[in-house]
Amino acid sequence: MFRVASGFEGVIISGHSNAFGDFADFGEAAEGVMDMLNELHVLDAWFVTRIRLDEWIVTHLRGNAPFERGQTLKIPAAMREAMLRGRAEKSKAEAELEAMAGRTASDRSPGEPAFVGAPLVVGDQLFGVLCGVDTSSKLTAAHRDSPHLMTAARILSTILRNELENEELVRRAERAEADALVDQLTGLFNRRGWERLTEAEETRSARYGHGATVLMMDVDGLKKKNDSEGHPAGDELLRRVADAVRSVIREHDVAARLGGDEFAVLAVESDDEQASGLHQRLEEAFIAAGVQLSIGAAHRICDGGIADAVARADAAMYARKAARAAVEPNGR
Repeated sequence: MFRVASGFEGVIISGHSNAFGDFADFGEAAEGVMDMLNELHVLDAWFVTRIRLDEWIVTHLRGNAPFERGQTLKIPAAMREAMLRGRAEKSKAEAELEAMAGRTASDRSPGEPAFVGAPLVVGDQLFGVLCGVDTSSKLTAAHRDSPHLMTAARILSTILRNELENEELVRRAERAEADALVDQLTGLFNRRGWERLTEAEETRSARYGHGATVLMMDVDGLKKKNDSEGHPAGDELLRRVADAVRSVIREHDVAARLGGDEFAVLAVESDDEQASGLHQRLEEAFIAAGVQLSIGAAHRICDGGIADAVARADAAMYARKAARAAVEPNGR
């Protein structure tokens, strides 16, 4: 449980009979903060976003906004340029919010949404933004200097930092517990370990807007090696695949042998650039290890989650294997 910093006790939340005090988690705190802000500054909507590259993922929402919770919003090009220009002198969060505040100008088009917001910062990284949006004239530039908004954002940042630190401890415990679910031949997780850990990561991705990428891999030529050189040679091939995977994944990525010649990697908290880099490093590691695999990759999307990404990556992997077999019919 987290207690709100001094200055917020006793503020009554709309629809709640208890004072603004204890929260079970960040999600509950975000809902309470948005309720409080809506009482102090009635706008069309208040919402919380997770920022990833040029996208905002709406993780929490109160009111009537022109988008829904879970929706991915593109950050306008002008806003991205403002962030890049401001990086040398100011934080990404400050530059971004400066660009957002520009939408409160009196010369904006009728009905065009105006934003105010304050950054949610974890360590030295911009995690997201606590925002208000309104299409009427009642939102002015003065709202961006609201002490309530800035203090609320600092409270949420503190709660979020503590919760993410706790999640890191939980994640390590999950990995230790899953050690019993390890494939004995390769030392990677087995299918049960994969399913348990990907389920846990899906919960985190949905809660915090984390990105994730699934890579499905199938070893080319395993059956041929088993038939021609014996199963010990095939086992050695599988161990070389596992060693190559371990050499490039990050500490908290999930790698598993799902059975037979099928392997999988879940790159947690990854954006497109990081996932692309991992894919390239895997290809290079397999070449160095003298093994050939067909790889398919897919990014998690909010609507389908990690399970959907697994299915799409699997389909991409089989499509690549079929294309290779058509070109090299004797390659297997």
